Amino acid sequence: MSERSKRTVAVLTGTRAEYGLLESSMQRIADHDDLALQIIATGMHLSPKHGMTVDQIREDGFTVDHEVLMQVEGDSGAAMAKSLGVGTMGLTDAFQSIDPDFVLLLGDRDEALAGTLAAVHMNIPVAHIHGGDSMHGATIDDSIRHAITKFAHLHFPASELSGERIRKMGEEEWRIKVSGAPGLDDILAGEYESPDAVLKKYDIEPDQPLLLAAQHPVTTQPEWAGEQMAATLDAIESLDVQTVLIYPNSDAGSDQMIQEIESRSEVEGIQTFRSLPRREYLGVMAAADVLVGNSSSGIIEAPSFDLPVVDVGPRQDGRERAANTLSVPHERDEIRAAISKCLTDEAIRERIASSSNPYDYGGAGKRVCEVLAEVDIDERLQRKRLDM
Repeated sequence: MSERSKRTVAVLTGTRAEYGLLESSMQRIADHDDLALQIIATGMHLSPKHGMTVDQIREDGFTVDHEVLMQVEGDSGAAMAKSLGVGTMGLTDAFQSIDPDFVLLLGDRDEALAGTLAAVHMNIPVAHIHGGDSMHGATIDDSIRHAITKFAHLHFPASELSGERIRKMGEEEWRIKVSGAPGLDDILAGEYESPDAVLKKYDIEPDQPLLLAAQHPVTTQPEWAGEQMAATLDAIESLDVQTVLIYPNSDAGSDQMIQEIESRSEVEGIQTFRSLPRREYLGVMAAADVLVGNSSSGIIEAPSFDLPVVDVGPRQDGRERAANTLSVPHERDEIRAAISKCLTDEAIRERIASSSNPYDYGGAGKRVCEVLAEVDIDERLQRKRLDM
C-alpha cells in the first residue's frame, strides 16, 4: 500500500512516562503495512529542566514530526491553565499540517486534553488509551481523563474494570476495546536493560538494597509539594540505603520539590536524575528492592517485576492495583516504617510474588494497532451519543 493510501495515526506524547506507555503501540503502527506513524512531542519532552526527553524518542529510532511548545513558566495552577491554552493552539497547527486519520493519546494529562480539544473540533477521531482508570479525585487527573473519554471515539481501557467505568459513562459498547496496559509489552518481552548492566553503569552495589524513588506533586495540594518531598527524602536518608531518585513531573508544585531535591545534592548514597531512558528505568525497577513515591509506574509496571511499592500520599488512591503496594500518608516515620517492612518482611515479598498484575493482558500495543487499521472511519464513528 502506498504512503498516501495508508491511514495516518498522529501519536501525541508529552512526558517521559507516558511515552514509555505508548512506545509499543507506536512501534506497531510504524511497522504496520496499512498505517503511517506521525509523532508530535510536546510538554515536558521539550523542557531542559526535565531532561529534554524528546531526544530519547529519537534515540529509540523514531522520527519526531512536530514539536509543540506549550509549557508556560510558573509553578502554579494558573501556569498549567495557560499551558493548556497554548498547547491547544499549537496542536491545532500540527494537526492541520498532518491531516491525520486518527489522533492516538494516553492518560490524564493536560497535553492529552489539549490534543483532544483540538482534534475533535477538527473532526479528527480520537483514540484514548487508559481511559476509565480512577484515582478517587486526589488530583485533577481523573477529571481530565474522564473528560477525554467523553470526547474520544475509541477507548482502549487497560482492564475490564476500567472498561466497565467507561460503559457507565454512557459510551457505546462497540467503541470500547479492553487492551491491557501497552506499557507492559516491553517488560513481558524482556526489552529493557539488564539489572546487571544498569547497576554497573551507575556504580550501584549489587549486594546492597536498592531503593527507587519517583514522586510527583498532588495537583490539589501544590502548596505542600515541597514539604511532601521533604518527608519522603527524610525517610530515605534515615535508612542509609542506596537510592536512585527521579525528578518530578512539571505539575504545579514541582519547582518546590526540585528545590528540596537539589538542596540535598551532597547526600551520600542518593543518585539523582532529571530523567532516565525507558529501558534503563525498567532495568532499575528490575534491580530495585523497593519503589517509593506516587508514580503510576508503581501501580502499572512494578507488579510485573514483583517489586514492593511504598505508595505515598493520595495521588494514586482508589486506583486498581495488585498486592504489591503499602499505602502511607506524607509522614516521615510512616514512610520509613513501610520502606523497612518492604526491605525485610519476607511475607510481603511472598504475597507479591504470588499476585497477578490486573493490567497484564499481553500484546496491548498490537490490539490498539489492529483496531486503528480495521475500524470503519465513517459518520457512525464520528457521531457520539449516550448509550443509556
